[in-house]
Amino acid sequence: MATGPAGEVTHVSDHGGEDYLDVLARIHTVLKPRTYLEMGTWTGNSLKLATCKSIAVDPHFQIASDVIGGKPECHFFQMVGDAFFRSHSPRQIFGETTDLAFLDSMHLFEFVLRDFINIEPHCARNSIIALHDCLPTDVHIASRTNDPAERERLSSTHPGWWTGDVWKMLPILRKFRPDLTVVSLDAQPTGLVLITGLYPESRVLRDRYYDIVQEFNAMTLLDYGVQKHLSEAGIVHTRRFERPQDFGPIFWL
Repeated sequence: MATGPAGEVTHVSDHGGEDYLDVLARIHTVLKPRTYLEMGTWTGNSLKLATCKSIAVDPHFQIASDVIGGKPECHFFQMVGDAFFRSHSPRQIFGETTDLAFLDSMHLFEFVLRDFINIEPHCARNSIIALHDCLPTDVHIASRTNDPAERERLSSTHPGWWTGDVWKMLPILRKFRPDLTVVSLDAQPTGLVLITGLYPESRVLRDRYYDIVQEFNAMTLLDYGVQKHLSEAGIVHTRRFERPQDFGPIFWL
């Protein structure tokens, strides 16, 4: 743990769990989703883990390897999430609901919030929506501006990392969607959050979107408290979900 000039905590110990890609791989292996959608594919490291029907959305693909593999079908949409959901329906593309969605696009909370709002209607109650980067351990990497030089100046523990302020999704969901089941994992480097118990018909976040953005936009992790945020998240070790019987009480597809 380290503190700033005013005594505020600026960073805590890094997460001790497995890499988030290893956790996602296990989710695919154990739960065997039939359909998978991800927002923010970039190089395709997460996309290639899926073996089912898949949709990948990214404004600037930088695919670096074979991401098709054994997938029966894989649809690529080179556009931002808002444009995708405005013109396309995952339910129509798949011909069924989305079992697993991974949201890892623009690292600003309002974009991830809109992605969540847009994908939930295409899910089932037992589908899973996974969020990346919601558990930063350093307040400087959680800035709304991606500025490595500024993070270096501020003595960030990881000046090359940037999560943006998507950490705000957790207090937002606690306040406005307490009906959801949210599991926060200590996956390296910046956490992995799994959400199930979805309610595809819910309009709470959609109807309150502008109020939510106004309430949370100016909030910083330094002001909120990095220790408070991680404590409220109720983080569990990634090995808590290692075997099929570990997933069963909470997750099933």
